[in-house]
Amino acid sequence: MIQINKVNTVEDIDNLSKREKEIAMKIMEGLPNKLIANDLFISERTVKFHCANIYRKLQIRNRHALVANYYRDLVLHA
Repeated sequence: MIQINKVNTVEDIDNLSKREKEIAMKIMEGLPNKLIANDLFISERTVKFHCANIYRKLQIRNRHALVANYYRDLVLHA
């Protein structure tokens, strides 16, 4: 039997701060931390800090999981 891991729901995304949501969207656009920092007028270290909070709140390990869960959620709810 295939087991599907938990897909992050809208409620999970709602737990992110406004800035974390902005950064998550930039990650899903494929931007690296340096460009995210430039776009949002913050340091790259601050971006990394927000990324760590995003991953912790969504219970994922990296930006690839963020993108994968986003697209998996789109497919499952289409």
